[in-house]
Amino acid sequence: MSTVLVTGASGFIGSHVVSELLREGYTVRGSVRSHNVARVNKGYESFGDRFAAVVIDDLITSDLLAAVKGVDAIIHVASPLYSSASPEVILETAVTGTTRILETALVTGVKKLVITESIVSLATPSDHWKDITITEKSCSPLRREDGLRPGAPDFVVYATSKSLSDLTVRNFKRDHPDVDIATIHPAYVYGPLGAGQVYHSAATGTNEHVYELIAGAPGRPISEYDPVIRLPPLSVDVRDVARAHVLALKLPPSSESPKRFVLCTSTFHSKDAVELLAEKRPELKERLPVITGNEPPIGPVATVDTSKTESELGMKNYIKWQDTVLDTIDDLLRVEKELGQAT
Repeated sequence: MSTVLVTGASGFIGSHVVSELLREGYTVRGSVRSHNVARVNKGYESFGDRFAAVVIDDLITSDLLAAVKGVDAIIHVASPLYSSASPEVILETAVTGTTRILETALVTGVKKLVITESIVSLATPSDHWKDITITEKSCSPLRREDGLRPGAPDFVVYATSKSLSDLTVRNFKRDHPDVDIATIHPAYVYGPLGAGQVYHSAATGTNEHVYELIAGAPGRPISEYDPVIRLPPLSVDVRDVARAHVLALKLPPSSESPKRFVLCTSTFHSKDAVELLAEKRPELKERLPVITGNEPPIGPVATVDTSKTESELGMKNYIKWQDTVLDTIDDLLRVEKELGQAT
C-alpha cells in the first residue's frame, strides 16, 4: 500500500494520520478544501513530493474520482463536528460523504479502506457514565430521529452522525465482502495540533474540553457535572489514534464485517487534570479552576475492552494521559500566542 488518500487532512485526526503515514514511508494525498491547500502543503513541505493536497470542497457534491483514482488505499477521516452546521446537514454529510467514498472506492478498484468512526458509534455519550463494558461488538442505538429531535444537544447530533456512518459502513461491507474495511473507534481524542492542521482559535473539537481547564473565569469551582468544565471520562491521545489507523492498513484482507477496533487508553477526570497542571505548570495557577474539596462524587464510568486492538493491531506503549494533557495545554498556549489570543 504505497499511496494512500486521507480525507479530512486539514483536521485534527486527519493531520496526524498524514504525519504518521509519511513517517512510515507512504506517499499521501490529503483531501482539503480549496482555500486550505497552501496551508496544508506547507505543513508537510519537508516530505517533498510524497505529500500532495487534493481538493474536495464538499463530500456530497464534489467529484471524488480524481482524488481516489490511482491510490492503493483510503483512510476516510473527514466528518462534520458538533455544531459545525445544522443537524440535518451534519447527518447528511456523515452518511452521504461516507457512502460516496465507499462507492468511489468500488468504482476505482480500491479494495483497502480504514474509516474513522468513534466510541459514540458503539455506545451513546450518556452510556459512558454507566457501569457497562463497551467492546468492538457494541453498537449505538441512536438513529436519525434522535439527531433530529427538537432541542437535541450538539453532542447527541454528532453521536447520531457517527452511529449512522458506522451503520452505512457495515451495510456496505455486507453487500461487498471483497472490499477490505477496518473501522477505528477512538474515545474522546486529545493532543497537540497536527503539522498540517488548519485552525483559527486555540481550541477546536474535543480539545475544547482540555482548553476549558485554563480558559474559564478566575476562581471558578470545578465540577464534573458542569457541561462546560466537565471532561468526558474516556480518552485517547491523537497520536495513538493516528498510529492505529496506519497499523490497520497493514492487516491482511478479511471477510469480517468489518474489522472494528476501539481505542481508549485512560480514564481521568477534570479534577485529576487540574491537580496535574497545578503541579507541573504552576504558572497557570490563576487560570485553573479552584478545587474546594467539596466536589460531588464522580459516579460510575464505563469500562472499555480494547483487547482486540492490542492483540490484532499490536497497539502497545500508549501515551499516558498525563503527557497528553501537558502536551495539549502547552500546544494550546503556543497557539494562543501565535494568534494573539493569550489571556
